[in-house]
Amino acid sequence: MKKRILKIAAIFFLMLLFTAGPVFSPVLGGGKAEEGIRVKINDVFLSLPQSPVRIEGTTLLPFRPIYEFLGATIFWDKNTNTVIASRGAIKVELQLENGMAIVNNEKVILNVAPSLINGATMVPAWFFTESLGAEVDWDAQQQVLNISLASVSGINLETRELTLEQGESQLIAAIVYPDNAINKNIEWDSTFPSVAGVNKASETEAVVSAVNPGTAIIIAATEDGDFVETCKVTVKQAQVPVTGIYLNTSSLTLLAGGRPALLTASVYPETATNKNITWKSSKPAAASVHKNTVSSSMVVPLKEGETTIYAITEDGEYAAVCAVKVLP
Repeated sequence: MKKRILKIAAIFFLMLLFTAGPVFSPVLGGGKAEEGIRVKINDVFLSLPQSPVRIEGTTLLPFRPIYEFLGATIFWDKNTNTVIASRGAIKVELQLENGMAIVNNEKVILNVAPSLINGATMVPAWFFTESLGAEVDWDAQQQVLNISLASVSGINLETRELTLEQGESQLIAAIVYPDNAINKNIEWDSTFPSVAGVNKASETEAVVSAVNPGTAIIIAATEDGDFVETCKVTVKQAQVPVTGIYLNTSSLTLLAGGRPALLTASVYPETATNKNITWKSSKPAAASVHKNTVSSSMVVPLKEGETTIYAITEDGEYAAVCAVKVLP
């Protein structure tokens, strides 16, 4: 269904291509101007440089103001004689020489030709309304052609909660309903930009950047209808990896059953995030080791023998050793 809607909307943008200039349309005379007809899109009257006309029972409308109203972008490639129209996920390429169009990589044969009247490219109103799935209402008394395009009915964020480390960034996207809504533009904001910033990446996407530790709420609001959704962002302190570990001594001589000895470890750099240490004894029967604080342990001499005490960092598994000799 979504692919069909995109294709339909894309065909409409093909018609917009002809607003790029008079070179795209033949001059047509004999049209009768309907001076009293006004055009309204979603309750907004358009200022038309050329009044609608009727030719052989078909009402033609100038598409330049409609193109501007919808915010489509048109590019002209003079080297290939190709016009490219794009808006959001829709991309249309039109090769003028053969009348072939490529709509999102699918070929389409054009069967409706626009007409040039007084320098304005005119397109049949019925094609405009059908290609967008819009509703049309003709007010004969007021001489107003009402065109109702799909309006936004809601928004949903694909990511509702996000955890980042300081300095990281991530793209988040929104889904705007319905699929054929004309204006899917979203405004983004952050409750605490000093914690998490947000920058618009496309019509429905934004990049969230983790600035400082803390919590912020990213707000996504549709331009059409002002529907709002939020994403909670938690920023954690950036991880500083461990690069090494050292002990206050490399050897100990103790008496069996005597006083324990204190071993102290220094983890580098001092700003390392994870300074946790695991302590081990190669021969616990000779001397056991017991964690005292985050950076120290007690070596308990039990009986005559030799052992090696290992201090191993949890981050990086760096190791420092102390040779222990236990005398009788």
